[in-house]
Parts: sequence; C-alpha cells; structure tokens
Amino acid sequence: EVHFGSSESVITDAFGKPTYKRVNHEDEIELHYSNYIIRLDSATKLFREFTLLPGCEARINDVDVDWSDTFLHVVQRLDPELVEVLGFILSLKLGISFSGFHDGDRSQMAIHAFRIGDWDRFRERMKPFHFLSSKTDLRLV
Repeated sequence: EVHFGSSESVITDAFGKPTYKRVNHEDEIELHYSNYIIRLDSATKLFREFTLLPGCEARINDVDVDWSDTFLHVVQRLDPELVEVLGFILSLKLGISFSGFHDGDRSQMAIHAFRIGDWDRFRERMKPFHFLSSKTDLRLV
C-alpha cells in the first residue's frame, strides 16, 4: 500500500519502474510515468505529491476526473473554500490542487494530491477562489 511518506522502493513495487526519473529545481526526486508523476520530498526522499496529467483515468473522493472545468465545479461543491495561490487552485480540505483549469493555460493542466501542511507557508498569499454564474467563467475574489 502506497501512502504519503512511503519510500521510493514501495512506490516502484506498486507502480513499476518509471519511464524516467529526474531531480527538479526544488531538489525533489520525480518519478515520471505515462500520465502521472510522483514526487519525493527533497529532505526525506519520501513520497510527498502525486500529480495526475491529462488523460489519466482516476477518481478523487469517488468522483471521476474528467479533465474539464466541470470537475473543478464538483470539487468546489465538496469544498466551497477553494483558494488561489501562485497560479494554483487549492482545496486544503481535500488535499488537492489544480493548474491549467482556470487560467486558460491547458499546457499546464494537472491535478496534484499533496500532504497536509505542504502549502501552509503560502497562507498569507492565498485568496478566495469562486466561480462566476456561468459554468465556465472562473474568477478570484
């Protein structure tokens, strides 16, 4: 069973050998698979983040990820206190963040599951995020 804090060997036993492995600009080890990325903490080398890439079939809290703005609306129903910081929309309640859904940059589209506390250092910069009345219009407040 893989969970936050798992070692790289536990991850590769569960998911197999990654397509490639690299160290990112934050000194985190990234294990790249065809449509997801697993990141290991730079200090502990233990599992800290799971990133879904477009096309990855997944379920989050029993909701199918459909890679449309509709999914973001569903998440807001589960957590009405979404925030935006550094170009990401975050659900601190669910432990997931989004990129590329709300700003028109589909090349950055991804969904990230993160450890509790990973975004705490940015709390002062977080702004509430809400949708306009139209299903596809998103905005910060």
